[in-house]
Amino acid sequence: MQEKNKEKIIKLFNKKKFFLLDGDGTLYIWNKAFDSSSDFLDKLKKLNKDFIILSNNDSESKDKRIKFLDKIFKVNLKTDQLLLPNDLVEDFLVKKGIKKFDGVISNDFLMELLSKGFVLDKENPEIVIVGFDVNLTYQKIKRNINHINKGTEFILTHNDPLCPYKGGKEIPDAGLIINLITQAVKREPDSIFGKPFKSTIDYIIKNYKVKKSDLLVIGDRINTDIKMANESGIDSIWVMNKQTEKTGSKYKPTAMVDSLDSLYSYVKDI
Repeated sequence: MQEKNKEKIIKLFNKKKFFLLDGDGTLYIWNKAFDSSSDFLDKLKKLNKDFIILSNNDSESKDKRIKFLDKIFKVNLKTDQLLLPNDLVEDFLVKKGIKKFDGVISNDFLMELLSKGFVLDKENPEIVIVGFDVNLTYQKIKRNINHINKGTEFILTHNDPLCPYKGGKEIPDAGLIINLITQAVKREPDSIFGKPFKSTIDYIIKNYKVKKSDLLVIGDRINTDIKMANESGIDSIWVMNKQTEKTGSKYKPTAMVDSLDSLYSYVKDI
């Protein structure tokens, strides 16, 4: 069984050209890379495979996140090798011609938006952005609920309820923050970004000029990574990391491994 799974994975690696790698939980946990992460990324480079790291974590600016990843992986990532909800939200705002915003977002993401020419307007924003706000305050929540109740459009950076944290723990994420807000305003977000939504795949296909048939998703979460792959018709590898297969889940990976270390051991000699 294991040998058959290995053959399937090697076949996928030989066939696919563009790899969509989950970040949190697959390549690293919070601030620590898995043992094989650097070697795995180096192997993709040697195989001439393009890749991007996909993360739903918008608690930091993209520049800060890249510097962090470069440090823990001992690589030099290009800006376009990391895709965050930050990128998707900024693209959305530009396309809709929206400048003025308020939001329940981290200070880092706020400063990134300001650096891109967007304007913080706490009185009359055109849109409210809700995300992984690690600088959450009651006043910020109250102010933005008032905006939404006045009819202001509001969007969610991603809907993960929990974020993987050091020591195998998890911490509250945007999916829990939005529950508080939707309960108050009796409305759902007008748009949601990040994994597992098809809009993320559409963005990648358009902006990276790749074919869907060339894509391979590698991730640790059935209901985000594998769901996104299934619903977009893309092959996937589930990195279980000692998790148990969810009974009755309709989302199925093309192949699975118990850890990134195992995955690297399968492909290191290709």
